[in-house]
Amino acid sequence: MGRYSDESVVEHPHFMKEKLAEYENEIIAQLSKLDLSPNEAKILLYLMIYNSSTASEIAKLSGVARTDSYYYLSSLLAKGVLRTTFDRPQRYQSLSYKEAVEHLIKVKTANLGSVSEKKEYYHGLISQILDNVVQHKEADKDVYQVVVGKEPLVAKIHSLIQTAKKEITLLLSEEEIMILYRNNLVDELHKSVSRGVKVNIKTPSTNISSYIKGEGNTPQKISLEVINNSSPVGCIIFDGEEMITFIESNTKGFRDSGIRVFYTNNRKLISAFKITSDKS
Repeated sequence: MGRYSDESVVEHPHFMKEKLAEYENEIIAQLSKLDLSPNEAKILLYLMIYNSSTASEIAKLSGVARTDSYYYLSSLLAKGVLRTTFDRPQRYQSLSYKEAVEHLIKVKTANLGSVSEKKEYYHGLISQILDNVVQHKEADKDVYQVVVGKEPLVAKIHSLIQTAKKEITLLLSEEEIMILYRNNLVDELHKSVSRGVKVNIKTPSTNISSYIKGEGNTPQKISLEVINNSSPVGCIIFDGEEMITFIESNTKGFRDSGIRVFYTNNRKLISAFKITSDKS
């Protein structure tokens, strides 16, 4: 049925609490990817389980302050994943998990499509504004960035691969290479090779050659070298000018937040990593 009846809530409260404790954070993290705040996701999850509830009951079950719960309930109603009765006090009901996710995906997809369609227009608008603004000019400075999560990482590496002009050097473990493979970034590396970019992969793994091979008998290929270092530093260097280093790549349990990388354009730091790569 997808939900518990009021009777089952009374009859098996400990069972439900144990199951919630086990999966609550994981489910809330998934719902939060669909533009719900953590508290909105928590309230929606509890309503999926306990079904028809008042604001007071929701606050007690979810741990969200009652005064705040009204705001989140109104937001969830506006987003189309809750319904409410004409009773006093009002009782709130949620869509099933599958229905709610499908609805939120449609909304997010539509919003992203709208933003994508208008990006050139707003880029031009901002450019016109900048034409009439005197900006403070600074010499190029070294910068760094810590990127957390799979999606931001994939977007960052994808952009760096596309803008590379001469050489991309990868010194990665098998797990890190598989992150690239599962997210179609190896395909992007092959595209860069076809543009004349030299791509070198160094890894201690002997199991990933089949994932790196390009399609067909193309004359230009990715260079793959098996090294003795069992714990490579985990970095990707682009044209000797930009670098990404894996800080943490633990994706066990499919938790995307387990991926963290460090980006920099600091030439001295990049040179030090490049020396390590050349010696490997």
